[in-house]
Amino acid sequence: MENNANNEWLCRNCNTLVSSELSVCPNCRADRPEEASNEAKIDGIAESVVVENYTNAQPVPKSKYTFREAVLVNAADIILVLGLFCTFGALIMPMFVEMDNIKIISISAAILLFAFAMISWALLRTVADISRRLRKEEK
Repeated sequence: MENNANNEWLCRNCNTLVSSELSVCPNCRADRPEEASNEAKIDGIAESVVVENYTNAQPVPKSKYTFREAVLVNAADIILVLGLFCTFGALIMPMFVEMDNIKIISISAAILLFAFAMISWALLRTVADISRRLRKEEK
């Protein structure tokens, strides 16, 4: 198939664009097909073919987050797990410690630890998500 705009034809053997001056593909040494010069005139399809250079294509990002954002997400998850563990520990504290008003203290500590863990988790995840969205909009 001949590309009239660039004076090139497409090698059907290796899909390489070859100058119309050459009759043999320099990449695979395949001969230029005879119908390559006639296809553009018969079909009119060759003018509508878009030639893309795939060697300069940008790589697809493999991860959802960058390193900085991944650190924030992992820190948020670690804080959540540790906060839930400490909340559970505060709730079972009266079984191991003898003290006046220990039940009120343990329930209050559990509520505070749980609230701190959830708020910290939500803030860190939100900052990571906002950073990811801003990075996407910049591109």
